[in-house]
Amino acid sequence: MISMDDVAAKANVSKATVSRVLNGKKVVSPVAREKVLASCQELGYKLNYNIQDLILKSRSGFTRNIAFVIVNKQFGDPAYAHWVDGIARAVNEAHYHLLLVKLQGDEQTIYDLPPILRDERVDGIILTGDISRNIVEVAKSLDSKCVVLGNYSERLLDGMANVRCKTESWIASMMEQLIRSGKTRIGFVEENPENYGSKAIFEVYKEVLGENGLPFDPEICYFGKGAFTGIFDVMMPVMKRKKLPFDSLVCQDIRIAREISYLLFGHFGLERPIDIVLGTIRHFDYYTLPVPTIYHDSNLNEYTAAALQHLIEQIEKQEKPKTILIS
Repeated sequence: MISMDDVAAKANVSKATVSRVLNGKKVVSPVAREKVLASCQELGYKLNYNIQDLILKSRSGFTRNIAFVIVNKQFGDPAYAHWVDGIARAVNEAHYHLLLVKLQGDEQTIYDLPPILRDERVDGIILTGDISRNIVEVAKSLDSKCVVLGNYSERLLDGMANVRCKTESWIASMMEQLIRSGKTRIGFVEENPENYGSKAIFEVYKEVLGENGLPFDPEICYFGKGAFTGIFDVMMPVMKRKKLPFDSLVCQDIRIAREISYLLFGHFGLERPIDIVLGTIRHFDYYTLPVPTIYHDSNLNEYTAAALQHLIEQIEKQEKPKTILIS
């Protein structure tokens, strides 16, 4: 069996240098790094991570395992799938290992958790999804460090580290652009009105109207029946009217904005120009709608990288949990 000693001998470097290269340490010269990697490739050497995890745990107390934990949601859910990609990229760059863990949301104690979390075989947890008070309490009872990803009530998180985006300021910016373009009847659309973040955005919507001398009209505010219920059935009767009661609509979720764009085509047809403007948030610039739209582009990589960076700071430097806002 090829050992690290064999690689070191072939590359004419120390065993410690081989270890640093394979564990992503940046204190090795480019020349030494190339020699080590070339020797590994020629000899067919790979780290035995079962042994490596034991060694790391015994030497430093770290496993270098990070768990991305999602509560009562699907990893394939478009709202979270992009986060998985971003976290995977950040974890790879930091030379940690990523584990995907799903919770049902009804866990009451650590003994209800999957063994990988219960037995604390991870150094840290990035937590998101349908988070409840029980989940927060269970997460806080673990020794593993934790960062919550997403916009949640500070009262719910109770001091846990949190990376959140300034969605409220994004909505305000889109509304101001609409107002500058002459729009005065700005409607609001939200699929899940009971969501904490949705409530905060709705309050900002009303504030921006007032700050610009525009009236708040609840008749042009449209709400779905909960997460992933869509807005098509709610908006279809409105779109059947001869004259629409709004000249623009703010909708944070581009998935819902896309439903509205189809309905706008139904109202205006293919011959008449569509003069209703939508405002929405997108994660990638190739997400476009076939109707006039103002976009706010959010940086998912910055969001997920910040979560992992703060988690590593807690793990390796024992930094205190904090809230990070991403503009």
